[in-house]
Amino acid sequence: MRALIISDLHLGNGGDYDVFAGEQELPALLDRFASPPTRVVVNGDGLDFLMNEDELALDVPRAVAQARSCAESRATKAVFTAFGRILAAGGEVLIRLGNHDVELALPEVQEVFRSALAQPSAVAARLRFQLGEAPDILDVGGARILLTHGEHNDPWNIVHYPGLSTAGAGERPSFAYAPGSILVKRYLNPLTREFGLRFVSLLKPDFQGGALTALAVAPVAMKLLFQCSSADLLWQLFRKMSGPAAFPAEEEENFGLADRVVEAGLTSEEQDAVEALLGDGAVAFHDEEDDGVLGRARLKLGRAGLKLYAKLQRKLTGTAGDTYFELEPDEPEWNEAKRLAAKFGASAVILGHTHAARWKHKEGLLFANTGTWIWLMQLPPFDAGDDVWAEFLAEVKQNPRLSPERQKLARLVRRFTAVCIDETPGGGAVVALLEWDRAWGIRTLGEARVPATS
Repeated sequence: MRALIISDLHLGNGGDYDVFAGEQELPALLDRFASPPTRVVVNGDGLDFLMNEDELALDVPRAVAQARSCAESRATKAVFTAFGRILAAGGEVLIRLGNHDVELALPEVQEVFRSALAQPSAVAARLRFQLGEAPDILDVGGARILLTHGEHNDPWNIVHYPGLSTAGAGERPSFAYAPGSILVKRYLNPLTREFGLRFVSLLKPDFQGGALTALAVAPVAMKLLFQCSSADLLWQLFRKMSGPAAFPAEEEENFGLADRVVEAGLTSEEQDAVEALLGDGAVAFHDEEDDGVLGRARLKLGRAGLKLYAKLQRKLTGTAGDTYFELEPDEPEWNEAKRLAAKFGASAVILGHTHAARWKHKEGLLFANTGTWIWLMQLPPFDAGDDVWAEFLAEVKQNPRLSPERQKLARLVRRFTAVCIDETPGGGAVVALLEWDRAWGIRTLGEARVPATS
């Protein structure tokens, strides 16, 4: 049976936090693959349980309510009914957990989404869920193809799988969410809800980058949020306490922001200006209007915040002005693929998590990343001059919700990608990275044959 691998859909509840961009496109692609029967694998972050205002805790009634809210939303309902059609046609659907949907480990939550398939119970029962504590190895024509979401190599988003169990709530030990999830819930979500900074949700999984970019665009908003929390913003940024510490600094939760601030390369004068704005004292939004030292500091923080996103979503501009995403993985990505292949005896490695589609076939190893189905934010070239980046950040500040009619430099784009795996008659498999657009159909971005393991 052929396989279709997708990931990072981030299906939500239809609220202000939603970033899924394929309400019509993904069901159309799934229908295209319904016949002949296809095995569909959602390789992590198919759903997003962080996009709400609930307390961050693995609580069964709360998780079930969140799941129902997602399942009833128009876009999520459309995708799951398309999953149901895959199953009804004799195919398979497997949903693997990622760092945004650990609640799928709960049997009660799984039943909510089986009900969303709009199929008889015998068909719905074939929807399977799988923890991501170990890779899944597909044997296609004797070729070993490794699937894993990819957060295992991201210390800020790694899932604490020992705290998850499908044995029932009474046997489930306490679960600790990743620092990235805590940062999203406590700070990045309120930036969207209270200050309209929608763009921070698009920078996932680089949550530190989202926080630094928000700091550059709306520093007073960040100050207000941290004043209402137990965390100290100056300690998070500069390892300095803003006032008398009630507890030792080493007990403060570390969100990994300080290392990113170092990368910004602030001068001592620029750091002093930021500290003065964020430190104790009355809040005034006009205080952040500074084209001098503070303005230079904010420009550096913005570029540092967007550095990883720009690196992952690399672009090449052709002579006609059209922009294309580069598929070549960087050295750490390729090295991780080689490590996984060697450890698990695989000839192909397919990841997600970074939201950046990738493709490389070299020296007997195939590596692909399935990309994402959320909106992407177009950036200036990272080596663009300060004037271009200053204009970009100014636009984001004036249009934090990224309203389409006001987009100029900070534009939203979509690029829907998936991996298709077909068994070949003589053994082995053909693996292809596909791009899907309803207007022009399927385009093959890369294709290679993976031989059967001898």
